[in-house]
Amino acid sequence: MDIKQLKYFSTVARLGSFSRAASTLKMAQPSLSKQISNLESELGTRLLVRNGRGVTPTEAGQRLIPHAHRILEEVAKAEADVRAAGAGRFAIGLPFTVAATIGTDLVAQLRHADPSANFAVFQGRSAFLLENLQTGAIDVAIMFRPSASPLVETTELTSEDLYLMASARAARALAGKGPIPVASLVDYALIEPSRPNAIRVALEDALRRARKVPNIAMEIDNIETIIDLVARDEGFAVLSKLSRSLAAQKDKVVPLPLAAPGLKIEICMAVSTRATLSQANARLVRLTADIGRKLLTAAAQRRQAS
Repeated sequence: MDIKQLKYFSTVARLGSFSRAASTLKMAQPSLSKQISNLESELGTRLLVRNGRGVTPTEAGQRLIPHAHRILEEVAKAEADVRAAGAGRFAIGLPFTVAATIGTDLVAQLRHADPSANFAVFQGRSAFLLENLQTGAIDVAIMFRPSASPLVETTELTSEDLYLMASARAARALAGKGPIPVASLVDYALIEPSRPNAIRVALEDALRRARKVPNIAMEIDNIETIIDLVARDEGFAVLSKLSRSLAAQKDKVVPLPLAAPGLKIEICMAVSTRATLSQANARLVRLTADIGRKLLTAAAQRRQAS
């Protein structure tokens, strides 16, 4: 089992499709399938099963996913640490959803603003980005707001409303009932990411204030899988439209609004309070906030219009 095999497996599991994964990885699909088959042979068990909608992880595959994420994150961290001393280097960290939404435009506009800079972009969960900010492996991150820390300074860029995601059948059954009170979310079997995911934290904090506990039927850290399960009427999920917009089954899931004041998660720019930035990188940090805010706002407007 090697790093490339784990990367290939993680990508297929995240996207739920060999063809989409092969396109993302820029490799031929037969080669990708062969690598996954080799990994399964080495481990002596099936990791993925094909179905009419693509592929889904087996129980063994579900167990491997968090290990693969941790290993790949550690490798990325090691690479970032080694490269951190590079002159003129500016490293940006983005969660997967934010990277897929604004990553390309953000880097292109920053590069246009400073063509001499050597840009590096790292993707990962917010906890991974936070750790790399604190070690100095990355200079700035656009991420879901972390818990308050004296080691990190945050600037709010935008906020995302959360919705109760339901299958088309479930949405029809709930039609006419109006926005759903946050306290009533305990009445729904929820499929949610594990802590410290920002959405999970916001959900639990809101219900804790109401002295309630969410009914977490399934805990899954892959948003694509959550959306697929909701589309199949296996439960509900509290997610943002940003998360839903990136899933292949998004058109089969209906976002139901929550009653005021609702639930929100903040997307912010974060920098380390211990970092000493060059004048050029300090300027790029300010530009990251300005450009990131505009791109996120424009993306939200497009989602509302669609």
